[in-house]
Amino acid sequence: MCKDKVNNLVVLRCIKGLKQKDISDYLGIALQTYCNKENGNREFSLSEAKKLSDLFNCTIDEIFFDNEVFKMNT
Repeated sequence: MCKDKVNNLVVLRCIKGLKQKDISDYLGIALQTYCNKENGNREFSLSEAKKLSDLFNCTIDEIFFDNEVFKMNT
């Protein structure tokens, strides 16, 4: 996954006032694993992507594939 695509996730997390630890706990994964995924070094599983879309009330595409969605926030 391209690191640019993960930026939407960082923006969403910051808008919600959540820390990386909050999301790693929500997903049930280690903080370091989440950090690697958020930084684009590892990919999220489909089930993790679905959980994130539920948490942020948006589609998986908006989080990971649409770099125009949150452009106004960057």
